[in-house]
Amino acid sequence: MLIRPSLDVPAVLRRSLEAFRACDPVTLAEAFTHDASLVTQVDSKLARRLGLTDLKGGGPLQAQGAIQIMQFYALEFATFDVTHFEVRDTLIVGRDVAATCEWGMKIRDGGPSFYGRCHNIWTMDASGRKIIDARNLCKIISPDGEFKIN
Repeated sequence: MLIRPSLDVPAVLRRSLEAFRACDPVTLAEAFTHDASLVTQVDSKLARRLGLTDLKGGGPLQAQGAIQIMQFYALEFATFDVTHFEVRDTLIVGRDVAATCEWGMKIRDGGPSFYGRCHNIWTMDASGRKIIDARNLCKIISPDGEFKIN
């Protein structure tokens, strides 16, 4: 994973991002409080590639609490392997951390590879040691050439 040394990321968030890169849903969920919330909005092309056909309207994926968040990521990691992950930039204001991240993934069982970008906002708890809220917007930005994106 690439997190540039100059980018200021709280330690718990850094561990969470490293866990995402390692496809480790348990460690990733440990970054969240027991009652945290996660809302991920994915574009329809990405939803189709992940087999999320019930998101035709582009609805958000939601998880409430660390256990549901762990289950959400476990289902994702059962579908694909993360092949690349990079934090491009960050911005911290108060307890909110915003970051633009780029990633590559390979669908398991011989599926296609592609790259995407997410814009994320995480809200830390008062101690700064746990995430209480996560909001993500994710989109495919570049196919690997194995299929047409449009």
